[in-house]
Amino acid sequence: MCTGFEDCGAFFVEASGDVSHVGKFLWSPADKPWKAMEEIRSGDCVLHYVTEKAGVKGFVGVSKAAEPAKQVDKAESERLFQSLGVEPSYYSQWLSKYDKFYFVPLKGFRRFDKPLGLEEVVAMGISVFEVVPQNYIRKTPYGKRILEAACRQSGPRSCGGVDAAPSDELEKFVALLMLAGKNVLFVGAPGVGKTLLARRAACFFTECPPMVEAGREDLAYEDLAIRYAVGPDGRVERRLGSLARAVAESWASLRRGGGPCHFIIDEINRANIDVVMGRFFTVLDMEHRSVEIPELEEAGVDPPRVPLSFRVFATMNVVDRGQLFRMSFALLRRFAYVYVLPPHKKIEPEKSPRETAKELGLYRPYAEAAYKALTLKSDLENDVATLIRLPIPQPEKIAEEADRLGILHLVDHLLESADKIGLEVGPSMIVDVLKAVAVYASAPPSLKPREEVFVDYVVSSLVLPYFAAAIPRIRQKALYTSKAFEEARELNEVASKIREWLGERSASYHVARGLLYELPAKV
Repeated sequence: MCTGFEDCGAFFVEASGDVSHVGKFLWSPADKPWKAMEEIRSGDCVLHYVTEKAGVKGFVGVSKAAEPAKQVDKAESERLFQSLGVEPSYYSQWLSKYDKFYFVPLKGFRRFDKPLGLEEVVAMGISVFEVVPQNYIRKTPYGKRILEAACRQSGPRSCGGVDAAPSDELEKFVALLMLAGKNVLFVGAPGVGKTLLARRAACFFTECPPMVEAGREDLAYEDLAIRYAVGPDGRVERRLGSLARAVAESWASLRRGGGPCHFIIDEINRANIDVVMGRFFTVLDMEHRSVEIPELEEAGVDPPRVPLSFRVFATMNVVDRGQLFRMSFALLRRFAYVYVLPPHKKIEPEKSPRETAKELGLYRPYAEAAYKALTLKSDLENDVATLIRLPIPQPEKIAEEADRLGILHLVDHLLESADKIGLEVGPSMIVDVLKAVAVYASAPPSLKPREEVFVDYVVSSLVLPYFAAAIPRIRQKALYTSKAFEEARELNEVASKIREWLGERSASYHVARGLLYELPAKV
């Protein structure tokens, strides 16, 4: 926090194309569009946003209101301009149209060493539409976060010691998954950086450090929720588990105008995770976040449920997953599967064929479900489903964008392959795909990977993992019937199609080929 601004009352944002008055005073017509001026009190802080008209764009400084707003007439306004050394020509258009004006004297102006741009604000999980006013002045609950970011000019934004801003295309895609409401499972060989990536992702839209739990054989639900233990004085103490603490701290942070404190479970498959998650299992899905959890209520967490903006991250090694507890498919469905390659391997997908879906209308109900999920409302204003408020397209536009990208054409073919191997794919997969497309269409450019990369990651993270559910059944059939050979051939055909569509260096082909490695050698 900048020195001298630790005790700010409310925060306001001033947007102006004129720099001559910045930090000196606020002035506007006394009319309805500028009604927010009446709310300003002594000690409130004003963040000054300068538009391109002034030759610079961004938050350039902060000051305090010396007095509440008062009304002045034209003559007094001109006297004030003269006494403050401000050229009144910039204000002439309003002086000629209005008779009464608001005036707020400012004090203690602190200029930022470097203007804070809008993309940096968006990366903190704040929507530009909520912050920058259309009519000069706006009250904002995010002032403290913006001020802290602007004052910290010595280095990149940090969250628990981690540089937290999406950089490469994989990280941008992970950010989109978070905006689409997905929890994320990072899978890869030991040492590829899964845990670091999880920590970075958990900080993309917040400065609240995540809570981290290690997967282990003796991990229990009580370790995540609530446990009772005898304290030093012999009394029974109630102790929040790691996941419950993350939820409680998230609500506290959101009420301060901050972001949620996400949860990471490292090496998730070393624990019997379906049992360990207990009542948290259901609320991993965004649509069930309104469900109250008794243990949270018992511990005094208010409200006793998981925030919409809260995400869970997990890591898993592909090398030893066969020897560890296997995660149920119901749990895996609640995560997006992100395959992390070693540094010496690069993802370079080819552009997929931009063919259209066979029947676009069939996807309309799924697009409506995606739209509904992304526009969920919370009791708390700062808690939103997409982490930042995005202009989510209407359902028909979501389906059209997915079709334009060629994703629905790929989904058509993969659903046919699923039918051939007797794999039932529920609506959740299609809805997840369309949610990802919706946030891709509405996200700022700084969070968008190339289109071919986005399509590749959607297929590898949200579609192909469903085919993993067929592997145990094919293994079992291989012991008793030749049917397994037909299903294995279809999986081979899926891999061939992926190679044809997206290329051998695509993430999707790596995942499809990995599915084949899970099959018995004789099929």
